[in-house]
Amino acid sequence: MDRRKRILVVDDDDRVRFVWEHALHKLGDGYEVVAASNGREALDRAQNERFDLLITDLRLPRSDGVALTSAFAKLSPETRVIWITAYGCHRFRDPAKRLAIDQCLNKPVEITEIRQAALDVLEAHESPDSQVSAS
Repeated sequence: MDRRKRILVVDDDDRVRFVWEHALHKLGDGYEVVAASNGREALDRAQNERFDLLITDLRLPRSDGVALTSAFAKLSPETRVIWITAYGCHRFRDPAKRLAIDQCLNKPVEITEIRQAALDVLEAHESPDSQVSAS
């Protein structure tokens, strides 16, 4: 596929968002990374843009990652999702299953871990025979 994969990163912490965004830029020319500081901004972007992967923190101001994912799924059901949380992925197992989350990562997330998770989810999505599950 010649089209670049588009990744939307959502976190309200400027430093965290900066690190994630730049870590994912290192994936190479086949990937475009866009960042949003909150759920509203992410949903506004999703109204007009297509994303292959949404990577979101679960704790966001005026919303949360679960609500964002639910709303995002209505706008873009084909978009894959990775959740990141400091509160333990096990606490979000039920909504992760209901919303078909591809992966959940516990903070702190290493740069290599977020890159690998993004690659795994995007590659699994291209290959219908393989699936990535929520941790």
